[in-house]
Amino acid sequence: MVKATLFIGVALLSISTILGGACTQQPTPTPTPPVIYSIPELKYFLISNFDNVFYVDPDFYPVAREGQEEKNALEQFPAIKADTEEFLAITNHLGLSIKSEYTKEEKLLIYREHKKLTLAVEITTSGDIYHFILRVGEVQGERIEGNITPSGKIEVLKREPSFNTYPICLTKGTLINTPAGSVPVEQLHEGMAVWTVDDSGKRILGAVVDTATASVPSPFQVVRLRLNDGRNVTTSPCHPTAEGRTISNYKAGDILDGAFVITVEYLIYKGSATYDLLPTGSTGLYWANGILLKSTLSTN
Repeated sequence: MVKATLFIGVALLSISTILGGACTQQPTPTPTPPVIYSIPELKYFLISNFDNVFYVDPDFYPVAREGQEEKNALEQFPAIKADTEEFLAITNHLGLSIKSEYTKEEKLLIYREHKKLTLAVEITTSGDIYHFILRVGEVQGERIEGNITPSGKIEVLKREPSFNTYPICLTKGTLINTPAGSVPVEQLHEGMAVWTVDDSGKRILGAVVDTATASVPSPFQVVRLRLNDGRNVTTSPCHPTAEGRTISNYKAGDILDGAFVITVEYLIYKGSATYDLLPTGSTGLYWANGILLKSTLSTN
């Protein structure tokens, strides 16, 4: 009888424990919020998701000069470091720690990543959805368009064939200074007289020795610079100026051809081709819309 009572008591205790456990309110697990990535981090996701992302490196096109990339890396490093969001994404990607001083080699690596993030992927925001455009493959490649969420989910909306190349730089209708007046760049041909500059910086009479036309993918982004004296010019981002910088390297407040840059606009080019010319002489310089620029064609 004692054993039976003990058994019943243990059984009741077990049932009570089970029922009590069932009735005890368990804490509701707190949902883990999605990770939100910065735009530079999202660009890295896109670059890693698509093979052979195409972009034009301004340090090697249109003209590669020995030591130019290293020089630009050192000059632009303070501005790159000042962009905290991008700088953090780059250093994390490279496995570098945040510190007060970086070696020249590290600055070069950081600069190369900065170029990649700036030029390889275009992202525009609309609420919580980021729209991206990028290109993959060289020459006969693809243009890819889609959305990416702040948490890194990629949705491809469109893939289409794209001729990915390095367009020659002036937009149609850009006026070139000649002794006969301003002539649209697309109307120039070999032998026509144009104004150029000699090694001493003096304006001299020259002649067109070469012209080039390049088809551009659609859409193609160009840069328009406006100066405080009323001049403006629209070219591809990598077009060189007389100072040896590329158009995309300028910002408001910089000086170009003796005047201050007041606006820098990135626009979608509606033309089908871009153009350039090479004048006689050793400098390759000419005036486009009244602004002294450098030819992308060889001066050798």
